[in-house]
Amino acid sequence: MNVSVTILVENTTPIPGFRGEYGFAALITVDDKKILFDTGSEDALIKNAAAGGIDLAQINDLIISHGHFDHTGAVIPFLQTAPGKKVYAHAGIFIPRYTVWGNFRKAIGVPFDFQEIKRNGAQFVITNDFTEVYPGVFVTGEIPRKTPYEDVGGSFYVEVGDRLVEDQLYDDMSVVINHPEGLIIISGCAHAGIINTIEYARQQTGQKKVRAFIGGTHLAGASEERMQETIKALQEYDVEQIIACHCTGFEATMKLRNALEDRVMKGETAMNFQY
Repeated sequence: MNVSVTILVENTTPIPGFRGEYGFAALITVDDKKILFDTGSEDALIKNAAAGGIDLAQINDLIISHGHFDHTGAVIPFLQTAPGKKVYAHAGIFIPRYTVWGNFRKAIGVPFDFQEIKRNGAQFVITNDFTEVYPGVFVTGEIPRKTPYEDVGGSFYVEVGDRLVEDQLYDDMSVVINHPEGLIIISGCAHAGIINTIEYARQQTGQKKVRAFIGGTHLAGASEERMQETIKALQEYDVEQIIACHCTGFEATMKLRNALEDRVMKGETAMNFQY
């Protein structure tokens, strides 16, 4: 099994000609299968794919990690590159969502509706449960929340009637590749918790070794207790590589790096990883 993960959208980039954008997207290639995971928040996906010589029209499968704008902003432009694409997502991604700071409320949900997916000739595939997309390639579906120290990582709310209630982001999903050298896990934000995500992937596949974790972790602003418990668990799992992206945050990335040394690096737009 040959696996390649190319980051197409991330907050920053060190490569001229590519664009940093708040959000995340990655091209996952497993042998001859190509999967787009998330799309960033605006148009960086289209521009960065062109800069990298990637023809989005040739990618048939899109997996959406969860229903936030910074992961779904370019879904419709991607679907418009060619008809007949498949969109894999949790059924709950269309719930109206907000973040709240004091008296300020901002909508942060997906910028399209289900009908727009249909109008653009795509098939919507619900993956609420652990689902095999291709041999050895899985979408986690809902991830059980078992750790006492992990939470969704921010002030997130959903609209229920005329009230806002805390959003548990049950639609949060990751991609899991059962590689012979160990699991490769690609995450949008890991709102379910990076440790909950890893443990569920190990449980569902029966593979205990974790070769790599790539993507957002939503550890920005995490408590010291959460950071220490997370580091302890990552050490116990003996995760070989952590590519910290997007919502991990500078301080959390440095804490991970200090504890796990060169196993940890900051992921950026245009980076490619081969397994």
